Amino acid sequence: MNKSYVIVPLVLLAVFGFFYNGALKEMKEKEDARVAKIEATAKAEADRKKVIEEKAQAEAAKRQEERAANDKAKEEKKEKDYQDAMTALKKEADDYTTQVAKLTKEAADLEAETLKTRNDKERLTREALELAKQVELAKINRRTSELEIQRMIEMVSKKLSESSLTAIPPPPPPLK
Repeated sequence: MNKSYVIVPLVLLAVFGFFYNGALKEMKEKEDARVAKIEATAKAEADRKKVIEEKAQAEAAKRQEERAANDKAKEEKKEKDYQDAMTALKKEADDYTTQVAKLTKEAADLEAETLKTRNDKERLTREALELAKQVELAKINRRTSELEIQRMIEMVSKKLSESSLTAIPPPPPPLK
């Protein structure tokens, strides 16, 4: 047999092995470069994500602080409004209390004045009735006195008419 059948494939196998090892090394380098590139891209993406997350966290913290400040301001405003409303209500209640006291005093004064006026009216009515009574009694006394005087005059005139002193003397005898 021919030795070339064995040598040529072996030489070809050696050349193939040589090229195959070179290609393997080249593929390994390409794969390492591709993996390094992917890792670099992934690292850059992770760094970018980390920066974005940090910005988002900082922005979220800032918004949270603003929200907390707004909530605190709203709460303080609400408390201030509540205190103002309570102060206004207390002032209004004090005003009403003073008005009630004033009106109660006025009502008591008017009640006392009404009672005094009623008493004065009753007193005046009693005085008027008493004076009318006295007038009527005076009229009755006068009438009684007049009747008594008339009766007395009649009695005196009767006694005088019966009395000899008051009788007209008989005419003197005629003179002849």
